[in-house]
Amino acid sequence: MDFAPRSLWRRATLLCMALGVIGSIAALWHRHHLLERRALAVSQIEALQRPAAGASSSRPVMFRPEAVDEADRLVSGLQRPWEPMLNALQAALRDDVIVNRVQPETDAFRLRISGQADSSQAFVEFVQRLQSDPLWRVVEPLSESRQSDNAAPDGKPVAFQLTAEWRRP
Repeated sequence: MDFAPRSLWRRATLLCMALGVIGSIAALWHRHHLLERRALAVSQIEALQRPAAGASSSRPVMFRPEAVDEADRLVSGLQRPWEPMLNALQAALRDDVIVNRVQPETDAFRLRISGQADSSQAFVEFVQRLQSDPLWRVVEPLSESRQSDNAAPDGKPVAFQLTAEWRRP
């Protein structure tokens, strides 16, 4: 015997719960179906890529011409006689000359040299020592300037720039 009246919301609650369970089952089934379709599509793409990958390995890979030219320039720059060039430059140095910067121009076998000297005469003698070395083809002074005593680091009042071109083998 049930003396309590039945709630009006009981049927609505049971109906909502049943719809929720049915909706969850439908969503899981749809997810499973989508995952199967995705797996099938991935396997088809991989099957198409396998023969394409095998075919591309048998034929040569094409590169941009400018990339090839740049690579050739870099490799040829590595083949320059840098060690003999720098050894010849160091052999020409004396205590009255300091080299601050050496900038190579690889295509022309040329070095652009910036430095300082005690005097103009020391700079001229340095240029003459480089010119007398048979390994240098051309040595050209570009500039020479006198600095004020307090602006000259290391006490070298003459700043200079020159280019020295290496004799090609």
